[in-house]
Amino acid sequence: MDITQENIDDLNAVVKVNLTEADYKEKVSNTLKSYRKQAKVPGFRPGMVPMGMINKMYRKSVLAEELNKTAADSVYNYIKENNLEILGNPLPKEDSMNLDLDKDTSFEFIYDLGLSPKFDVKISEKSKFDLYKIGVDQKLVEKNIADIQKRYGKVSNVDETAGIDMIQGEFRELDDKGEIKAGGIYHTSTIALEYIEDAKVAKTLLGKKIGDKITVDPHKVSKGGADTAAMLNVDKAEVDDIKSKFEFEVKLIYRVEPAVLDQELFDKAFGKDTVKSEKELEEKISGEISKQLETDAKRKLKYDITETLLDKAKLKLPDTFLKRWLLAVNEKLTQDQLDTEYEDYAKGLRWQLIQNKIFKENNIKVENEEVMNYTKDLVRQQMVQYGQMEIADSELEDTATRVLQNKEEAQRIYEMLYDVKMMELFENTFKLKNKEVTYDEFVKLATEKKEKGFLSTLKNNLNL
Repeated sequence: MDITQENIDDLNAVVKVNLTEADYKEKVSNTLKSYRKQAKVPGFRPGMVPMGMINKMYRKSVLAEELNKTAADSVYNYIKENNLEILGNPLPKEDSMNLDLDKDTSFEFIYDLGLSPKFDVKISEKSKFDLYKIGVDQKLVEKNIADIQKRYGKVSNVDETAGIDMIQGEFRELDDKGEIKAGGIYHTSTIALEYIEDAKVAKTLLGKKIGDKITVDPHKVSKGGADTAAMLNVDKAEVDDIKSKFEFEVKLIYRVEPAVLDQELFDKAFGKDTVKSEKELEEKISGEISKQLETDAKRKLKYDITETLLDKAKLKLPDTFLKRWLLAVNEKLTQDQLDTEYEDYAKGLRWQLIQNKIFKENNIKVENEEVMNYTKDLVRQQMVQYGQMEIADSELEDTATRVLQNKEEAQRIYEMLYDVKMMELFENTFKLKNKEVTYDEFVKLATEKKEKGFLSTLKNNLNL
């Protein structure tokens, strides 16, 4: 066996594997002998089928499988032994797999490799970032109090839409002619008038009665992203591709009469005697918003640091190779989807490479005990949210253990803990300047930088 590597450039390489008969003959022979023992051929007793017949029946497929396995194993061993940092997996060269299994005894396999870029990441006190201190204004407090009143308010059915009603109806996708599209999206869902930001759109839904039909743009009658996906019962990844208008037929109209601000409401919302007056209610809400805004400020800090490090590293990737690899490993991925989504994927990969280098150079590790304790804290927080204040440590341990037995959940928790440690490194290393802003100024900052995902999460966190 002979393996050679040729670097095309800094990000792409070719590995050639040359196999001779000595590399595969014995394994192929043993496999065929095994087939002979098991073969059931009319006219022959088990195990007595002539070897020539076995060769004729199975040799080509056995040889092809063994050659491919031997070549692939050799490439992976070569990568490991030579400490090659690759992206994705080796891909057989598209024009190198035409093998003449009848005549040839030596075979050449050629694999394309995508190489990880070489780069430096400098984490030092010379870098400066703003840590925003977001003021809690009365508008936010009043909005959250109004939400609590609605949450515990009295719901009734009405005949005509007005104000901030909730409308239940049927969404029917329309074609270019404005007619119901055959095989299009059809789903029963609701529109909340209070969440429609476009005043003109909101106005078209006022004064509507049961049975009325309105043409709507689902993107303009929802809060966007996940809300639009839920409204139409589609995958979130498909939402941006939906350009159609929809017919919406009103089926039911719900109106909420806000609950009175009294002790009964305070006890329902926060527990008995936790809040005893409107003043205490405002203080409670203000404190909760303040904590949430601190979290959002940290998220903004992480976003700014991430963008800065990505910009400074200027990582180049083997894009052509990665696109080919993504199509090879994702059978459902279309070329159009790849063209649309690749830049986001590439950005995520660049950040993952930077993170991994930061973890390695700063010896950031996550131990099993830390993961268990972190998971127990997450479980405790969730139980408290559901009113279970007293929780035995044994119960936390059992629940956390079950959570970590789920591989996807365990991976998510490991990533969360690594993220916590990385942010601690950033906050202890970079020079952070406290900067006071109002909530509106904070939202404007996110809007100006087109931080769409961050902005929508921020608004959802604060029920805006």
